[in-house]
Amino acid sequence: GSIAAYKVPDLVRLFIKSGANVKVVLTKDAINFVTPITLSTVSKNPVHSSFKSDDEDGVWNNHVELGLWADFMLICPATANTLFKMANGNCDNLLLGVYLSCKSETFFTPAMDLDMYKHQSTKESINKLISFGNILIPPAHGELASGLSGEGRLPVPHEIVVFIEMHYTKNFP
Repeated sequence: GSIAAYKVPDLVRLFIKSGANVKVVLTKDAINFVTPITLSTVSKNPVHSSFKSDDEDGVWNNHVELGLWADFMLICPATANTLFKMANGNCDNLLLGVYLSCKSETFFTPAMDLDMYKHQSTKESINKLISFGNILIPPAHGELASGLSGEGRLPVPHEIVVFIEMHYTKNFP
């Protein structure tokens, strides 16, 4: 969960406008910052947050199918906790199950307070993820939720979309 999650509905909307089909996976903590109904509305798809649905049917949300479905995966905002779990293969929620099952390129964009971002354990997680072939979308500089200013801010949604578009334009002319 990150306060930066408030930018995700706009990010999803931009992907939809560019013709993408978006499926959203929220961690339980992310639901404290942005609601599934908001993301379902803007993505035009159900939002998943656990391995099985919360309704009476208890439908299985197949993390392998979600991971294989994606042309690319974006972890956004990537908290220090999620980065560490990704880097170490910890699979204690649906997002991490999808990530570990995903065969396509995975982008991640860290978002956290300045000292958390600069912490050696966070840097090690980021470097490990890059060594696995994941693609870092660098955080922005600016005012953070704590009132501090510096690196760790989630880029504006348009910049994230442009970064990914440029990646594919460079690699697939």
